[in-house]
Amino acid sequence: MPTVHLATGIDMYYESHGDGEPLVLLPSTAFPADVWLPDQVPALSKDMRLIILDVRGVGRSTHYQGAYTIEQMACDVIALLDQLDVPAAHLLGHSMGGRIALEAALDWPDRVKSLILAATGSGPAGRPGPECLPGLSYRVSSGLARLGFDEYVREEIVDSPVYFTDRYRASHPDKVKTFFEQYVWPHHARLPEYVRLVMARQYWEATHRLGDVTVPSLIVVGTEDVGGSNHVAQGKLMAERIPGAQYQELRGQSHGYFWEAPEETNALIRDWVLGHRDA
Repeated sequence: MPTVHLATGIDMYYESHGDGEPLVLLPSTAFPADVWLPDQVPALSKDMRLIILDVRGVGRSTHYQGAYTIEQMACDVIALLDQLDVPAAHLLGHSMGGRIALEAALDWPDRVKSLILAATGSGPAGRPGPECLPGLSYRVSSGLARLGFDEYVREEIVDSPVYFTDRYRASHPDKVKTFFEQYVWPHHARLPEYVRLVMARQYWEATHRLGDVTVPSLIVVGTEDVGGSNHVAQGKLMAERIPGAQYQELRGQSHGYFWEAPEETNALIRDWVLGHRDA
């Protein structure tokens, strides 16, 4: 699949699968496009055009060494749509990807047909507890210091309930290991870019702008996703403040419900996108 030079000055790796309604999938912090390949691409590309990508600093896209911002990454998404001659697309953003999607919808509402804000938030002001302040969080900093970068990333995805619940990891250890080793780690951002991406995520704030969102919005969160910055609390806040937003919880799921419960999640995505094809 191609890497294209964007008007924003970076080279971006992307893949396009299927035909029909365009849906851009924006992944979690430092995750590459590959994470959508095992479950979302085969199922959803039957009914729509899926566009997946590596954001700047990740995988096969430009590893720019300056400051990263969510605003830059939203510009990159719109520039990619320009390159692909896509006038408007649905945006699904997971975790940090949700922040990118939300920024794009605020700045270019005519280019965004609808939003799916998945396990994400609107900025520090929407976070409960000690992560309510901007900046590199103690949780991330202490984890990196305690384990080192490689082991910190592996622990978060494979050995903790952040992405996969305890029961799923106990019953499907091979699936979790394969997901990490085959789809996450080979093109995951490395330490210099990872820190820049986390800083972009932690300093971005749009809670005060939620009332300005004009596109149809669906907020989806797992009921177990309450550790760290508590995405349940953040999701409820966004649902309250985004005009007309719909809110849905996935019972018993954590941060990685796309891969722990793909059939349920894919059905939800398909119904939302095809139900808003005329948005």
